[in-house]
Amino acid sequence: MVKIIELSCAVQNYLWGKAAEKSRVAQFSNNTGDSTKQYAELWMGTHKKGPSSLPNGQKLSDWIGECSSERLGEVAAKISKSNDNLPFLFKVLSVDKALSIQVHPTKDHAEKLHLADPEHYPDPNHKPELAIALTPFEALCGFKPVSSVITCFANQEEVVKLLSDYCANIITSKVPVDDEKKFMKHLFSELFQIQNSAEIILNAVKSKTNLLPEDQLFLRLYEQHPKDRGLAVTYLLNHVTLQPGEAIFLGANKIHAYFSGDCIECMACSDNVVRAGLTPKFIDVDTLIDMLDYTPSSKQEQVMVPSVDGNVTSYLPPVPDFGVNMIRVEDAVCVPGKSSPQIAICTEGTGSVVAGENVIDLKPGSVFYVIPNTELCFKGSMTIFSSFCQDA
Repeated sequence: MVKIIELSCAVQNYLWGKAAEKSRVAQFSNNTGDSTKQYAELWMGTHKKGPSSLPNGQKLSDWIGECSSERLGEVAAKISKSNDNLPFLFKVLSVDKALSIQVHPTKDHAEKLHLADPEHYPDPNHKPELAIALTPFEALCGFKPVSSVITCFANQEEVVKLLSDYCANIITSKVPVDDEKKFMKHLFSELFQIQNSAEIILNAVKSKTNLLPEDQLFLRLYEQHPKDRGLAVTYLLNHVTLQPGEAIFLGANKIHAYFSGDCIECMACSDNVVRAGLTPKFIDVDTLIDMLDYTPSSKQEQVMVPSVDGNVTSYLPPVPDFGVNMIRVEDAVCVPGKSSPQIAICTEGTGSVVAGENVIDLKPGSVFYVIPNTELCFKGSMTIFSSFCQDA
């Protein structure tokens, strides 16, 4: 019986990706010699836009479907409602320029968006995401505390005078904040209504002698997306820098934007993204404004706390669709099987993995599929990330 099998995986070349010599995606896919492309994402899974394949060229989904009970199992089949597709999509991201300001819908909302606009919302599934840093990784994530937002706009007089009296009076401390989420929603939506907000802020920042960290970030992003109205709302969001091994979980309605670094990413298998700036793609500002969670929170609250058990660090978000383990191999370690199938990638070091009679040699970029209930025994010195769905 084949318990583990190597995979070839799809590479996505997007403009925000890294040049080959700097990209983990390029390194893992052996594309470091092509300097003409930007390497953004490595897709590991059964998604139709970038399906993984076996050494003989067969699509992973077709191979799973030939013996679904053995190769997919009940847990994954129940979540994916399929006999040949995984409920999660596993990725490596290499980010050189800012991705869009975006949010993902709940499952119920995704079904409504798909029904109303299938061109821009191509499936009825939700898309919670987990990002784990491979290198220092920068992102905007969640709304920052109101006091910090007020500080950022205190010297933005030309912007403040274009806001409603409600927002302007709070920023200028004429009245206290009556409802933090209400204030955030009003300020966020009003900033998008100011046609030339980016240019107004740029002029104000250029006139300053002492720049806030938020001003410095604004200037970085302005170079990439000049005159984009989405730039103004970056002042409202937490700027998080993850160190390798640190993670953020982005549940439904959580605003975010990645803009620098390499990471492991795992998500529910969906393409549903509601965007509102920093992108040439379709934006849907009204939908995004209505669905956002405007709860303010600190930068520290954005970072997920994993559990650690010996050589295994587990990142388990509050959704059944997926979880991720980071396995540190120092000489030898065996990891119990799961009721779910797994996709795993070696990101550092060399060695091998053994499952029953199957043996695969591993190096950075080696990807393999694991059928349910399979113990994995590793030898060597390596870091492995494995994705799976959690028991429903």
